[in-house]
Amino acid sequence: MKSARQRAPTCILACSLLLGPGAAVAASPGAEDAAPDTDLSEVQREWAETVEALKSYSATQRDAAVSKAQQTLQAMDRRIEQLEARTGQQWDKLSHSAREARQATLRTLRAQRNQAAEWYGAMKHSSASAWGSVKQGFIDSYGALSDSFAKAWNEFDSDEEAAP
Repeated sequence: MKSARQRAPTCILACSLLLGPGAAVAASPGAEDAAPDTDLSEVQREWAETVEALKSYSATQRDAAVSKAQQTLQAMDRRIEQLEARTGQQWDKLSHSAREARQATLRTLRAQRNQAAEWYGAMKHSSASAWGSVKQGFIDSYGALSDSFAKAWNEFDSDEEAAP
């Protein structure tokens, strides 16, 4: 497996393509050092705030809703990058099965994140008549991603405790 430093240029490019130039700064080498570890209660609080905010946005408030959704996705990207960095730092200490499990978990998180991004894109371009269902699609998709992230964070913590 490539080290976190070797993967950084690929991650920067991928984030730039998916989220624009601002994401490249957040994904640059050392960026994970600047942000403190995620606290799950913070993730849950932000998720609840996002859901409440998005539920209240009408189709005429699309720009505000899209901005909130974008911020939420960018925050999740940083959190997934933290998990990837933790895995890279602990790689040598992990058993083969723990490595495979983490890789599978990270793939799942990225796939769910991409699904949420598709709903985000739909939010930007939906008609007023489709707004409610598209908005709910994003909320549901991001909820699944948030739940998976919380499970992954706890799983990775238990892997650390089990490592010799």
